Amino acid sequence: MKALGPDPLQDALELKAHVRGLKALLELQRWQIEVLNERLYASASGGTAARRLLALKQSEAGASRLRKGTGS
Repeated sequence: MKALGPDPLQDALELKAHVRGLKALLELQRWQIEVLNERLYASASGGTAARRLLALKQSEAGASRLRKGTGS
């Protein structure tokens, strides 16, 4: 009789399934990076990132003016 030990075929099938799952995750992350990159470097005037940065700077400037006005 043959001794029962690790089954190389089963190990290979499990490894193949694991690799397939990792490839799917990698593809999802690649897609997410592409979407974020398109948003960040949009061809519209200045892009979304520039508009967000401008809005943030304006809100910080407004808050700074309020602090200066009430602080003195």
